[in-house]
Amino acid sequence: MNAGGPAGGPVHRFDAIYRDIVPGQRIIYTYDMHLDDTRISVSLATIELRPEGTGTRLVFTEQGAFLDGYDDAGQREAGTAELLDALGRSLIV
Repeated sequence: MNAGGPAGGPVHRFDAIYRDIVPGQRIIYTYDMHLDDTRISVSLATIELRPEGTGTRLVFTEQGAFLDGYDDAGQREAGTAELLDALGRSLIV
């Protein structure tokens, strides 16, 4: 579980269960997102790592159910892209 948010604002909580990990190849996990005590989505995510040239290609696939209008695919895609971009910047040597 990971939780956080702005001071005095809502708490965003990520509860994950890792279903399959093959080092250097893939990670599969399911997770729930909560806004305070309200579940806003349930997802299945797969991260695949594939050799490409002298590097590695990361392929991220997610299936999500967005509940009661609290979240949507566009917001999730934007947030995930932001996190993956930050990861990419941290890996540049």
